[in-house]
Amino acid sequence: MNFRPLIWTLLAIAYLGIRFGFTRQLDEIGAYTAYIMEVALVVIAIAIEGRTFFSRFAIRRSMALFFPLAALGGFAAFKLAGFSGISIPFDLSGAETLIFLLVVAPILEELVFRFFLWQPVESLTKKPVLALVVCAALFSYSHFHPIWFLPPELASFLTYQTAYTFVLGLACGYWVWRGRSLAGAILTHFFFNLGFYLASLA
Repeated sequence: MNFRPLIWTLLAIAYLGIRFGFTRQLDEIGAYTAYIMEVALVVIAIAIEGRTFFSRFAIRRSMALFFPLAALGGFAAFKLAGFSGISIPFDLSGAETLIFLLVVAPILEELVFRFFLWQPVESLTKKPVLALVVCAALFSYSHFHPIWFLPPELASFLTYQTAYTFVLGLACGYWVWRGRSLAGAILTHFFFNLGFYLASLA
């Protein structure tokens, strides 16, 4: 009997319970505790997947047309916030923020939401399109979740961020659903964030 789907599902449930149920406690341990936990779980998931994990990084020609659109989407998301009177609460000039925006987020978030959490949903439902929607919703909620403990003045941005990250999650998930390519998801996320960053300079 293959226990991999069961192990994967239990790990995913444990992750979601800890990540969203004990956010403050994770932050109290250290600023990067949640990231360390996510890296550990992704490494475990890669070990469970085995050699086939690396086949998920195919680059397809059709992606080349999509990435400029992703960058344009990030640029528009930033500018639309300004037009709507929503202030961006990030210091995009800081090196640490830039590293998280352009390196850590595209790689780690896609491995968490389009690989680690995607696999149990797809294996349980046998419907990749449902995995796409569920993982996009979880990805979006992860950006909304801080609303429960951050100052009320950030509520408008967090709500706005929830909307555009759901669309981003669907776009990233498209490559995993149709192209079986984590590379497509990571690069889409990267170009969106790059567009967001470039808009802050314009």
